[in-house]
Amino acid sequence: MNELTRQKTLAAAKTSTWDAFVVVVGMLKGGAGKTTSAWFIALYYAVVLGLRTLLLDADAISQSAYDWFKVAQAEGFEIPENLVVERYPFDDIAEYIQAKRAEFGAIVVDAGGGSARIFHEAVTEADRLIVPVAPTKIERRKLVATFDEAERAAARNERDVTAHVVLVKADDRTSLPRRAKESLLNPPQGEGLGEDRDGPFPLAETVIHSWVHYMEAFGEVPTELSEYAELMKELDAA
Repeated sequence: MNELTRQKTLAAAKTSTWDAFVVVVGMLKGGAGKTTSAWFIALYYAVVLGLRTLLLDADAISQSAYDWFKVAQAEGFEIPENLVVERYPFDDIAEYIQAKRAEFGAIVVDAGGGSARIFHEAVTEADRLIVPVAPTKIERRKLVATFDEAERAAARNERDVTAHVVLVKADDRTSLPRRAKESLLNPPQGEGLGEDRDGPFPLAETVIHSWVHYMEAFGEVPTELSEYAELMKELDAA
């Protein structure tokens, strides 16, 4: 996208009617499963719900979601006609989302961990924030900073944005998922939400497991959405 086209698109936000439901998939840490989650969620809206869907890669560093798209194209996978994948790793992403709302039924933003500013700006336009987290201590420790930033962004959001933590990369052969759930719902002092930093996180019931199906999905267009379809049904019914 050249600069002139980009500015024209942003200017269109002033006259557009906002329609799209915006889902931001983000966490202020890399390697948390955001890109895989964003792709499966975008496919849910495009294929299962039949909505014209925009998947925005807003990762300022890796842009893995867009790379996934290019690899899938090169490998000959059929991209759903109603799914559009774009790169937009810029600080004015909130304005870009506004400009695109009238064109789509759903917008899914892969907000990578490389820029707190981009994450913040994306959440100001979100209807839903999904925070994927693996069942490890180092992942959970980034949740407080992520939610702090999300709360600051939500204060600027005119919609009733909801936030959901989703446990991903779970292996039930170990005790890690169970211990992670306990820690997220009953966090130690200083590692939770609220004034006293011991409040529970809004944890989704659906768990995304460490299946080969997800780990090997990069560069493909999965037709079986598995647990991600269950996750979205759960959140849509909440």
